[in-house]
Amino acid sequence: MDACGSPPPVKRNRQSPTDNEDSIGIRAVLSDEYNEIALIKVHSCQLETKQQLQSVIQELSKKLPRLQHLKRVHDRNVLICPTSDIGDAETLEEHLQRYAFSANVLRALCHQVKVVEVPARMPKLRVQYEQMIQHWPCKFHPNHYSESLRNGSNFSISQRIFHKRMAQLLARLSRDVNKDRPVGICVDPRQSSIVSIAGASESYSAHGHEHCSMLLVDFVARSQQGGALKSDLSFVEDEEKAETTLRGLPKAYYDYLKKNEAYQDLKFGAEVSRKCQPQQQVLLNADHSQGADNLTKYGPYLCTGYDVYLLQEPCLMCSMAFVHSRAKRIFFLRPSDNGALVTRFQLHAVKELNHHYEVFQFTTDGSLT
Repeated sequence: MDACGSPPPVKRNRQSPTDNEDSIGIRAVLSDEYNEIALIKVHSCQLETKQQLQSVIQELSKKLPRLQHLKRVHDRNVLICPTSDIGDAETLEEHLQRYAFSANVLRALCHQVKVVEVPARMPKLRVQYEQMIQHWPCKFHPNHYSESLRNGSNFSISQRIFHKRMAQLLARLSRDVNKDRPVGICVDPRQSSIVSIAGASESYSAHGHEHCSMLLVDFVARSQQGGALKSDLSFVEDEEKAETTLRGLPKAYYDYLKKNEAYQDLKFGAEVSRKCQPQQQVLLNADHSQGADNLTKYGPYLCTGYDVYLLQEPCLMCSMAFVHSRAKRIFFLRPSDNGALVTRFQLHAVKELNHHYEVFQFTTDGSLT
């Protein structure tokens, strides 16, 4: 205490430039497979004796090997096949005869037949498993990372602080630099370094290629000696023999942050592109699932291994642009009427795509400005 008996002023943490950081949450946007309990109808029979069990299961596993995510037997009740496998004009017995079951096994499978509802696929989370076994015993292999995504423990404290800070930064840049229009930030998570920043242009609602996500991907390409879009913006110039490049940063955003005392500790710049041999490039394209590992092995290639922070949930076109550019994770603050990650669609959950990124949504109490 000082001479007047007053406590010293509380020093603010520089990493928390606003008072409302605790009002920001982060939730993983998981596919329906993590949330729903899908059931299918299956024919089952009841064995007359336990002695029938071995021969019945032995033939079933060879001739009708489906339903492997379930325990085939439960209290002498045996799962045979989904009802959807049998044609409208066909009985269960006629269907089984096509698979040449032995007479004794065929007789056992047709004893006290009934239709039961069972889980359609293996559970991904323990909470699903606990619900599914109420219908029928099933197999479950715990995945700690999936559980952490659901309960929010996948980020360390320092990572969570940084992500929340980016959410605040999106709102600030939109308000102070881009006239309340959407803004996006691309970050190399290895050094928590800002690679690029882009804001939607005034005509972005009429021109899809001027959405901030499309511009952001293009500005990231600028940092790799690429970029296809013409822009009237001024970009930061690199110093000679610099170890990182600032070419993906428009001067308006960069200057705003460098002049703001609250953001003096932010890191800027992307790793300079390495010379990539053709064979290495083939390996990189094929090994798209490794993300950050590829970034470390081969250096920057589009958005491989990068995190993307967006003020607005991206539309389908922009979401696909991040698939093609191989982003690692997408964070967004506000849902959009035409959003393709939560509102209208879950693009990242489409299995047929050749690349998948994780999606996280910031949640707020409305106080973030």
